[in-house]
Amino acid sequence: MGKNGTTAIVKPSTRSLVLNGLSIVVGSWGLSHITRLVLPASLAGASHKQFLTNISVVATLISNACNISNYFVQRCTGSSSLSAVSNFVSRDVVLPIALVLETVVPLVYWPLRLFAMHLIMQEIPDGTSPIPVPVDVSVHLLPFVFLFSDHFLSGTGRKFKISNGQAWFLVTFLGLTYYKWLEFLIDPSTGAKYPYPFLDAPEPYKTVIFVCVSSVAWLFYILYQTFPPKPSAAATTKKE
Repeated sequence: MGKNGTTAIVKPSTRSLVLNGLSIVVGSWGLSHITRLVLPASLAGASHKQFLTNISVVATLISNACNISNYFVQRCTGSSSLSAVSNFVSRDVVLPIALVLETVVPLVYWPLRLFAMHLIMQEIPDGTSPIPVPVDVSVHLLPFVFLFSDHFLSGTGRKFKISNGQAWFLVTFLGLTYYKWLEFLIDPSTGAKYPYPFLDAPEPYKTVIFVCVSSVAWLFYILYQTFPPKPSAAATTKKE
């Protein structure tokens, strides 16, 4: 809160605009290339929309678009209510969702990709990843780098407004939604497999895996809230 009951709104910095612009270019390029890869027969039925990586990149692109829009809304609109809504949606809803997703993706993916590829990729008998390294990095690492940099290094970031309790419900809902999404797409009785071999485990182990990953995502949100960035003084404006 500012003086006389005003609420401080962090105006997006030019650095934030550049980071989100670069993220859109890199993420779109990576997503377009990885979704062209030919899937093995056991995955082809559910197509590329089953992969958490691709879903996370889409979430990142939505966040990028919202933050670019918010940059101009904060500078061009005379409506304080529109500015507040735009800032809340871009910085307190879509950004934390994308950031948490893109934190979990490389945390799970890269250790398995480097040391236990058979747990992260289906049907790779020669042990070689079918994903070219530039594409791999553009979808499994750089989205996190751009989001993290926007939040912590752009001068625009600050503590998210969603509470830890609200975040727990949101993360649990998203985890359950992905679980049900895979159940909807995949029918093991036809020979179809889950996108990641470690998810081919029987119940209740599969549910335990989803609960563990969702819990880790929530813990990352708490970590980001415990050590929030400090916005630069130049990025802060006061709105009535």
